[in-house]
Amino acid sequence: MAKTYKNRDFPILKVEELPPVTATALKNTTADVLDQLATQGAVAITRHDKPKAVLLSIERFEQLTGHGDDWLADLHEEYRGMLEKMQAPEQKEAAIRAFNATPEELGKAAVAAAMRKAREVK
Repeated sequence: MAKTYKNRDFPILKVEELPPVTATALKNTTADVLDQLATQGAVAITRHDKPKAVLLSIERFEQLTGHGDDWLADLHEEYRGMLEKMQAPEQKEAAIRAFNATPEELGKAAVAAAMRKAREVK
């Protein structure tokens, strides 16, 4: 079965339809392969006639990852916000209580949380 990869903004990429480049050719003629990437966008690196990797041009990579959107910066900002919330004094105190809780206290807390969740679902 053919492996396919796509994102919402770019057509399906089929590994079997990419021009093949042997691992040896990549090693011996890297400059030629890079020129090929500039015109074709991607190549399948093969070893013993089986695709082992895909090499993408920077343009194709940016297309597949969101046209240069700054999603990583957005994700980092979201993470920083969550980290700041976790560093709040009440969160630190709750973590200390959880780490110092007995098995019985943890069990009761788990049952109580499950019951709250069950009431929310109804």
